[in-house]
Amino acid sequence: MALESNMGLTEEQIQKFQDQSVSETNTYSIDWVNGRLSGNIDGIDAVHQYIYKTLKTECNKFLIYDLSMGTGIKAMIRQQNVSRDYIETEIPRQVRKALKDERILRVYDFRFEYPDGEPDSVCIKFHADTIYGRTSEEVII
Repeated sequence: MALESNMGLTEEQIQKFQDQSVSETNTYSIDWVNGRLSGNIDGIDAVHQYIYKTLKTECNKFLIYDLSMGTGIKAMIRQQNVSRDYIETEIPRQVRKALKDERILRVYDFRFEYPDGEPDSVCIKFHADTIYGRTSEEVII
């Protein structure tokens, strides 16, 4: 599989990727609207779903997941005494820590929006370089 030239990776990183064998992902597609599994997805669609599901999952809340699944972002933004500066510094660290998947090479260029009327929410936008190419992500927590 060839990597796109505009991914912002060094030659060393590209060679490291080419030397690795990453198994193809084939997983169930989640219908978020109806709360059902529907068909299968793979490639970049599976990575999008993984990112969304991982960031929307609260860490240590669901017994079905081990301690490495999810983030503490929701709990952090609910705290009354936490500044936006702190939130915007901490979120990239938590996102990078949570998205430890062999398909994701780099996560960067974070931007934040705060939905009106939702004081306990933040919209996180960022880019991710994956083995399938660059993708833009947006998750509201």
